Amino acid sequence: MTRSAGRAPRVGIVGLGYMGLGTGLAFAARGLPVIGYDAKPEIRSAVARGVTPYHEKGLAALLRTQVRSGRFRVVDRLDDLVAGAEGIFLCVPTPPRPSGRIDLRPLRRATAEVARAIGAVTRYRLVVVKSTVVPGTTEAVVLPDVLRHSGRTPRTVSVASNPEFLAEGTMVHDALYPDRVVIGTLDHRAQEWLERAYRPFRAPVVSLTPSGAELVKYSANAFLALKVSFANEVARLADRLGVHVDRVMDAVGRDPRIGPRFLRAGPGFGGSCFEKDVSAFVARARELGVPLRTGAAALRANEEQMAYTLDFVRTVVGTLAGKRVALLGLAFKAGTDDVRESRAIPIAERLVAEGAEVRAHDPVAVEPFRRIWMAPGPRARGRLKLCSSLEETLTGADVAILQADWPDYLRWTRARSRRMRRPLLLDLRRALDPQAAERVGLTVIGLGAGGPVSPARIARARRAR
Repeated sequence: MTRSAGRAPRVGIVGLGYMGLGTGLAFAARGLPVIGYDAKPEIRSAVARGVTPYHEKGLAALLRTQVRSGRFRVVDRLDDLVAGAEGIFLCVPTPPRPSGRIDLRPLRRATAEVARAIGAVTRYRLVVVKSTVVPGTTEAVVLPDVLRHSGRTPRTVSVASNPEFLAEGTMVHDALYPDRVVIGTLDHRAQEWLERAYRPFRAPVVSLTPSGAELVKYSANAFLALKVSFANEVARLADRLGVHVDRVMDAVGRDPRIGPRFLRAGPGFGGSCFEKDVSAFVARARELGVPLRTGAAALRANEEQMAYTLDFVRTVVGTLAGKRVALLGLAFKAGTDDVRESRAIPIAERLVAEGAEVRAHDPVAVEPFRRIWMAPGPRARGRLKLCSSLEETLTGADVAILQADWPDYLRWTRARSRRMRRPLLLDLRRALDPQAAERVGLTVIGLGAGGPVSPARIARARRAR
């Protein structure tokens, strides 16, 4: 039993991005004192005022509540965080390199800064790697860096792995009510501290080594990516057979050995995790002499699904040159403003490259998309217009493409249909009921909804109303 066992563990969060902020607020909501720090002053300032920089259901209210309660506070100096927190969670990005490996430079910089601050305090400190890192990183990279920069020995400082399993769109719920907590430790003191920190969550704790915990994270994401890619491949087959993929996957998911989640076909997976993590997992396995063929196949299938999606658009619309296309949904999925690896990016690039005039809209992700779109690169930017309203996006459109199924897009009206030159919508998520849409003057053709599409229906959709 540690001397601090009688009081709540004090938590430090280094990096207030999606994951770091959600993790810190969850600890605060469970009654633990939390200190947050981010290298970007504008992020620190906003969070300290109770203003979230991110769109996430329930996040703004949770942040305001925890800041007002005093359980969650932000400091401007990393030294102050390390002085006040016993367990310091590293929640910094691990972006992908062109090779597929992760870039550890942000993590190593944060580790070095935290370790130097630890060297200035006398009491025990635990450095917890929350960032997603390939198996072996905590032990082979973070631990030596902590010891070297802090001047400490393993008797007074520990490291651990504690991977996150937060899904954007449901991040707050996932953080507050985890279905399991995975920790990887090298000593009893670190394990005891983490178990006390997570006790208020009343979730099962799975204890492994750091490498084991890291392997759990990558294995889970690779398996989920496999499920998505499998459903996408079945969707292609369903179109050939005239079968609706959702009905097939619903029956498949009822098998308790398989389960229903992540069997929803679409234009391919995006977001900050799947592609980056599976690529890094495959690269790390290759380094160890183990060809991870299933992970590599999931990545290939995802690329092929993007090509299939564009072929689907061309099949229905015909030539894209000179057509006005309304692209609905720029985030990688509804419920978030995150556009990292969003399928909207390659869709827009291909549409513009083939001569279409693209008008794009998203309820919350227009500005994040603009930053990516306007970044240096060979894009025909003049052919894409980011619109602030759905009405402007639809006006004069020859076709609309539903990329992210935001609730407002699903409440279609006859007025929206009338704004379009040809009221045709290609539903990449099969979110709109085609029969209900027909009643308000819109023809809906869904990816994986039972093609091939009849020539008569395509002809009807292409005719101006």
